[in-house]
Amino acid sequence: MAEATGHAAQGTSLRDYLRVLRRRKWIILQAVILVPAVAIGLSLRQEKVYKGTAEVLLVQQNVANQLNGLNDPSGYQQPDRRAQTQADLARVPLVAKSALELAGTPRYSVDNFLKHSSAAVKTNSDLLELSAWNHHPTRAKVLAEAYANAFSQFRAQLDTQSYANARKRVKAQLAELAAGHHQDTDLYRHLLSKRDELDQIIALLTRNAVPVKVPDQAVQIQPRPVRNGILGLALGIVLGIGLAFLREALDTRVRTSDEVGERLGLPILGRLPEPPRKLRSRDHLVMVAQPHGPQAEAFRALRTNVDFANLDRKARTIMVTSAVQAEGKSTTVANLAVALARAGRKVILVDLDFRRPYVERFFDLGPCPGLTDVALGYAKLDDAIVNVAVTRERKARKSLNGNGANGHAGGNGHSHVSGVLDVLTVGPAPPNGGDFIGSSAVGELLEELRDVYDVVLIDSPPLLRVGDGIALSGRVDGLIVVGRLQTLRKATLTELARVLESVPAAKLGCVVTGAETDDESPYGYGGRYYEYSRERAPAMEAVR
Repeated sequence: MAEATGHAAQGTSLRDYLRVLRRRKWIILQAVILVPAVAIGLSLRQEKVYKGTAEVLLVQQNVANQLNGLNDPSGYQQPDRRAQTQADLARVPLVAKSALELAGTPRYSVDNFLKHSSAAVKTNSDLLELSAWNHHPTRAKVLAEAYANAFSQFRAQLDTQSYANARKRVKAQLAELAAGHHQDTDLYRHLLSKRDELDQIIALLTRNAVPVKVPDQAVQIQPRPVRNGILGLALGIVLGIGLAFLREALDTRVRTSDEVGERLGLPILGRLPEPPRKLRSRDHLVMVAQPHGPQAEAFRALRTNVDFANLDRKARTIMVTSAVQAEGKSTTVANLAVALARAGRKVILVDLDFRRPYVERFFDLGPCPGLTDVALGYAKLDDAIVNVAVTRERKARKSLNGNGANGHAGGNGHSHVSGVLDVLTVGPAPPNGGDFIGSSAVGELLEELRDVYDVVLIDSPPLLRVGDGIALSGRVDGLIVVGRLQTLRKATLTELARVLESVPAAKLGCVVTGAETDDESPYGYGGRYYEYSRERAPAMEAVR
């Protein structure tokens, strides 16, 4: 279990991220295709919108203060702040109202114009860009030009307001002096000079915001399917990757064989691919129906690894179990039994899964007494055991078909028995399987088989959800755990590891089924070796 803890503590590597992207590639691909397609589709359904843009030159220096020899306090302000202030002034309702009047569209509301216009400072310049957009290109152009003129007038009125008031007062004084016939006085001449100076200042201040560019034509800004498609593609990639990692985070299935071994703290004895669908539908064994195929080689490798794992432990009775049902333990133990028998071992396959017995289907044994009949004294052990012989062909053969039906080597051929596989079915199910497995009768029966056979392979119930497997683990020498990728959950493995800690039998290792979906161990075999081994592989026949 320390190995599993260490694995969980390790950081995620780039290889892990790439593995997630490869595994969830269909989610990413769907997002990459659908998001741009939706963006382009929505763009094509949008009504056309045109944008006109005019430019206004902002004069930052106050010429009037310079003529009067005064310091300009605005000179101490940051240029970008002054420019942004002018952009904000262009958004006041008075400017919008004036622009609508100049454009000859007084029916447009001020709020509507402000929603369909903008004022922005041009980067690294003293130019203010005033834009307006409309569904008609000509109207958008007219509105933008009117917007620039309206702001220029507003800025001129704002800058000259105080000077215009002063000039009005001077004119009033001049009118009073003229009415009293005092035109030849020094005061009158001073006021005339002051009036001319104010006129000059007002003329200069009206040039602080000057339209320098009017739009020649309006530019279409909507719809823009190409741009929206590119943005949709970028969004689709980001969204697809995000959904891929979200799906991965929510997916509690175990994906790799190494993760199974690390979480259980057991060595991996074999990675077994899924049997062909045709064999599964007929309950055929790979080691019987296709003993020379690539998948049979996986069971021969499993046989070798089990021998290595059992080298020091010398376990004779080995139960093959799983966490839950439908993980392939019955298929695994039956193929392993055939593989051991073909190697010349004396093997008996015992079915002790009372809740879901399956071994008898692989060999089509038909009605026969089982283990419960022997334990209860209703039948003798020799009568309950079915002998399935493994032979090596010499000339001709008449042997077991793919389903394992009973038959004898015969005809003119001669065969040499290289191994024997015996099968003991479960028999009638007892009312309480857990108590029956833990009974002394079953223990004595297993001990008797242990003394007769080289290997006693037991198809046991799952360890979780029922207590039958745990009760049986105290009566065997070794244990092999079978787990199926894509169906195993991480929480299930955690619970299974906890149960295994309390199991007294020696844990030989684990076998991973459905290994063709393993991200780290893809299966692939060549064909030349099998043409060579086909001439030397043993055949199988059943006797009763």
